[in-house]
Amino acid sequence: MAVQRPFFNKSITELEALFTSAASDESLRKRLRDELNCRNTTRAASLLKRIEESLHAPRSSEIGDKFREQNGRSTAMPPSRPPTSSEARNRSTESTPASEEESALRPNRSNEPSAILGSWIVTEALSPQTYRQPADLANGDPRCVAWINRGELPWVKGERSRPKYQLFYQIVLGSIAMDRATRMLVETFGDAEERSSREREKAAIAAVLVDRNGCIVDEKGVAISSFSWALPVALDGKLSRLGEWTDIEMALVEKLTSKLQRFDPDGQPLPLTKAILLEAYQWLVELLQLPADLVETPTFAIRVYHYFKAGSMPEVALLNSFFLADLGRAAKLVSTGEPGDALSRFLGVKKVTPGPDILKDHGALEALLAPKLFPAARWPSSGGHALFTLQQAAVNGIRRVLTGDAGGIVAVNGPPGTGKTTLLRDIVAGCVLDRAVAMTSFEDPRTAFEASGQRVAAGDRAFFHLYHLPESLRGHEILVASSNNKAVENVSKELPSKKSVGRNIQYLKTVADRLQARRSETGELIDGEPAWGLIAAVLGNAKNRGEFQQAIWWDNDRSLRLYLKAAKGDSVIREIRDEDGRIIDREIPTVVTAENPPTPELAIKQWHTARRVFSALHSSVVAELTAIEQVRQICLKLIDARDTASVAQTNRDTAADQESQCHHDVHRKEAALRAAESDLENAEQARAVLFRQRPNFLARLFKTRRYKDWNLHYVPLESAVATARQAFAYSVRDQQAAAESLRSAHEALSAADSQLRKATETVALLEGKVALFQREFNVAIVDHTFFEQGHKEWNLASPWIPQSLHQKREDLFAAALNVHHAFINVAAQKVSHNLGALMGAMQAGAFKETEKKALLPDLWATLFMVVPVVSTTFASVDRMLGDVPPESLGYLLIDEAGQATPQSAVGALMRVKKAIVVGDPLQIPPVIALPDRLMIGICDYYRTSHTEWAAPNASVQTVADSASPFQAQFRGDVGYRQVGLPLLVHRRCQQPMFDISNRLAYDNQMVYDAGAAYEGSIAKVLGDSAWFDVNGTASTKWCPSEGDFAIRLLEKLAHAGLQQPDVYIITPFRIVAYELGRALAERGDLFQQFGVDGEEWIKERVGTIHTFQGKEADTVIAVMGAPATTHAGARNWAAATPNVLNVMVSRAKNRIYIVGARSAWERVGHCQEVASLLPPRRATI
Repeated sequence: MAVQRPFFNKSITELEALFTSAASDESLRKRLRDELNCRNTTRAASLLKRIEESLHAPRSSEIGDKFREQNGRSTAMPPSRPPTSSEARNRSTESTPASEEESALRPNRSNEPSAILGSWIVTEALSPQTYRQPADLANGDPRCVAWINRGELPWVKGERSRPKYQLFYQIVLGSIAMDRATRMLVETFGDAEERSSREREKAAIAAVLVDRNGCIVDEKGVAISSFSWALPVALDGKLSRLGEWTDIEMALVEKLTSKLQRFDPDGQPLPLTKAILLEAYQWLVELLQLPADLVETPTFAIRVYHYFKAGSMPEVALLNSFFLADLGRAAKLVSTGEPGDALSRFLGVKKVTPGPDILKDHGALEALLAPKLFPAARWPSSGGHALFTLQQAAVNGIRRVLTGDAGGIVAVNGPPGTGKTTLLRDIVAGCVLDRAVAMTSFEDPRTAFEASGQRVAAGDRAFFHLYHLPESLRGHEILVASSNNKAVENVSKELPSKKSVGRNIQYLKTVADRLQARRSETGELIDGEPAWGLIAAVLGNAKNRGEFQQAIWWDNDRSLRLYLKAAKGDSVIREIRDEDGRIIDREIPTVVTAENPPTPELAIKQWHTARRVFSALHSSVVAELTAIEQVRQICLKLIDARDTASVAQTNRDTAADQESQCHHDVHRKEAALRAAESDLENAEQARAVLFRQRPNFLARLFKTRRYKDWNLHYVPLESAVATARQAFAYSVRDQQAAAESLRSAHEALSAADSQLRKATETVALLEGKVALFQREFNVAIVDHTFFEQGHKEWNLASPWIPQSLHQKREDLFAAALNVHHAFINVAAQKVSHNLGALMGAMQAGAFKETEKKALLPDLWATLFMVVPVVSTTFASVDRMLGDVPPESLGYLLIDEAGQATPQSAVGALMRVKKAIVVGDPLQIPPVIALPDRLMIGICDYYRTSHTEWAAPNASVQTVADSASPFQAQFRGDVGYRQVGLPLLVHRRCQQPMFDISNRLAYDNQMVYDAGAAYEGSIAKVLGDSAWFDVNGTASTKWCPSEGDFAIRLLEKLAHAGLQQPDVYIITPFRIVAYELGRALAERGDLFQQFGVDGEEWIKERVGTIHTFQGKEADTVIAVMGAPATTHAGARNWAAATPNVLNVMVSRAKNRIYIVGARSAWERVGHCQEVASLLPPRRATI
């Protein structure tokens, strides 16, 4: 759902005027605040500050009284009957003065981690698990629904279980109609344009789990929905009470259990009866004060078939948010100062120092591309293509921050089609390598396992002994998680597929093939996609865990259990008997014949060989990477060397100019000297001539007239000689000084020449080494010219590593897997014990003793040692890993993080040390069913930012982006948006989809690499991408004319004979998707021509954007809807942010055809960009 911004088109002047007029309208001020949080100008910041101050000014009333439960707390006595919904609404309008105690409960500062968790707990308390039909609670199987309002109770009938399964019943103790409940919340708090539909949905009030005799199971047999408690509290306007659910849940459950539980005189539990169930239901409804017209009485139970070898009792199915329990645990960790690195970074307990924008600071990006940061192993990808520049920078950055003991979060921000999954494969390869290195430190793998003294039963007379693993073998686990089932399955199913590798490598392939297989409805085992190795597994919910256990452990032909049994030297021959019990044949399991596990003696020899081969190859790869790093260091030195040479050249040029000037001065001074010498000679000669004419002695003595006349002429000549002599002396001095200056200048020039020669030789030497490397390996070198070649060119480069080394890195990955395999073979007995114990402990509550719970990290680490990657949805983390302590696992890879609510990741983040968060906030944002005003009210109470911490504005991706040490910036609607490590090379969409998406959402920074344009079979029929302008009329957002035209496009494809056309029909609005589905459902002839099942095709290929997250098709038909002037709000909602349009456009690889009223849409928000790049076509076929 796109973020609603009603003031998107308002100027700051208009917003200031609205604030001035909103003195008494708190709601308007809050909406203004939300808009200003999206703007970065100085005036916006100033106005935001004024609004914040006005909102936080002391008030005479607060929203509600502090709730007190019965255990030492006071509460209002329940009324004689539940209130009606109208009474509840009326009550919500009343204002209750705040007590001093309640005011003291509010956080003192903004965005405190404890307050953030508090706001999330409240949000989740109001977010129950829902169902539409009872069968929805039984994986859609109506046979598992047992009606308790019709005839005898099922346990009274004495129903039988299935073979090898125990029978239990989960009783749904009443339900709440979600459409009516949501309507009441909307009436109380307001609503957004498009919200998740709750039509026909129900939420259980409580649930009770009983055995086949109708007796409540001993532990965790009763559960109460947080929503049934929180709804009346929210409707009463008392948001402050909602955070108390985790504190009072246990007491409420105990009271309900006491109402249900009955015992005979001997203290044995009695079966539940209809009367007991109805009485307990009525008591609970009255206690919670649920409006009477919202609730429905208990009518059914769900048959639960629990595998008899599971090793633990089932639990009552989850009624509440999947995340409440873990949010409570996280709150306690924060309060004690022990939340762990990953969760601390996520919540802002530990602040990150923002790094430079790596798209602008090329020095920072160059540092991330250092060969020394490349993992020594890489995934053997199909086609052998190396990672692009930013993909490799992301892998290297992740390794730099998270390898070793360091923890934290690194965010990767990837638009669709930019290779996020490809990048994650290299992360997997790196973790497999790290564990293999740790494994090779053991001469004998059996010594890695230390007996704990703990054991669990394995049948009647056998036990599984539990073993500790050393720290060096832990921390390499890879847990893949997402809010999207499809996303985690895609990752976990793609990794083992033979299509994902370009090499003929195998790793426990037989077990992997069995894990990929699925049973048909008739029970027949159907092989899945051929696998190359047991690299990943899909776990998470109970169904997936059960299938995993059946395949990997209990299968009688291809299980890991049988493989390990054979590897430790036990017989695995299966005896085939006839009806009389006589042995008629003996079979060796397929896993043994195909995998050929070694004998214990051979296993240790193979271990030493695998260890030696791996270590040698690892050393070789590291040596080559080190050598290439030296080339990088040469390139860095070249930068300084070129600078030095440039300075030397400048100095040499200056010295040469100086010497030339000195030469000129010397010539000038020598000429002046010669002139002065000539002048002196002339003066002396003139004087000498006159001197020879000097009168005699007597004339001089008596100073006769003759003498006086002579002297009158002689004195000037004498003075002229003196002057000439002085001038000559000066000239001699000047000539000598000029000659000295010339000599000095010549020496300076010689020195400059020498320095230049040395600098030039250094540059030439370094350039020669780089050129030699370049000639030998022909790779992109990140030198001074790398980023000068242009944005597109450097993005498409694969720097530094030659293909020969990539090959060796792939060989090293295969060798690392061989180390794993050989290690497991030698330690088969201890691995088998740890895994056998874990098979019965893959859910919270399986181990009761603290000592055994403390060993769960070792058991899970053993599983990850065999299966390096395990996936789960966030919703299943608590059920699967609830007893696993904080920071027990290594890595968390979060996929499609942009569509996950921030709180959904807390449980997974809490249990790992390191997190890699991958997604795109400009695709589908998180879906949340609560009204915006209610969300804002919750955030206001806890003083947390609605835009930074609350969905749909915030997601796991946006929070992780802020917590990541690596940053990049993109221009957004208003100002810039900060993201983590960016990926920009797009390989999915042809034009014009690429340009539309790039302009809509990615600041035109993406780089096109989708290959040459092609027409395709659909484009041959429908032509180029276009906007079909359909001007229809509509009373709702569904426009029949648009739907008819979209169907005519499909008809044209059918008439052209196309089979199974790869087309998605996407719309922004649910009602349009619904009506399109209805219209298409009547066209069985159309689907018959396509050769597809119509119902399945509509389900998979018609819907809103949420149907198609992470998917792609050759062609998208986008049916816009909302053509009327009365639908302006709907159009503004869809186009206010890039998200909706971006998802629609980026699903199409080859063609997009928009069907809708162009004039109604083309000037609305981001639709302007779409219209500018997509030419109009008349809606005629």
